[in-house]
Order: sequence, then structure tokens, then C-alpha cells
Amino acid sequence: MKPLSADTHLEAEAVQVALLRRAEVSQRLHLVSALVRVTRQLSWRGFQERHVGVDPTELRIRWAALLYGEEIGAQVADRLRAPGRRDGRA
Repeated sequence: MKPLSADTHLEAEAVQVALLRRAEVSQRLHLVSALVRVTRQLSWRGFQERHVGVDPTELRIRWAALLYGEEIGAQVADRLRAPGRRDGRA
């Protein structure tokens, strides 16, 4: 078997693959969902660390534009900056 990861021993990787193959689809989807959630959280933390001192609302707008493009970012900006919004949260 060709290695899938540079930092995992081949035998351990074979066990992991076998376990994933035996897992129910719902279990695999749960694992993928958890991986996506953790990846998004780590990415958000890194984004915050690179933009220290930026207003939280502006940070959310920049984040939306980065993830979904300028058009969606502009829509998020309009919504977050709408009159009557004190904290910039939905």
C-alpha cells in the first residue's frame, strides 16, 4: 500500500484505513464533519492572529470575503452594518 501520510507508520495507517472502511457511512460523515469544523476553527484563529486590533465586525466581513468571495463579503458587510445593530452579530 502506498503511504497516505508522511508522519504515520504504514502499519498504523493500514489499521486506520481498515477501520474507516468498516465504519458506517454515518460514522464517516461524522468524522468528516468534525474535521471540517476543527479545520475551520483553526483557520479562524489564525486569521484573527494575523489581524490583531481589527474591529470584530470588520474581521467577520473580511473572513466572509476570504471564504466566499467579495460579493458575499459585501452582502455580509451590508447585513452586519445595518442600522440598529450594536454588536455586529446576526
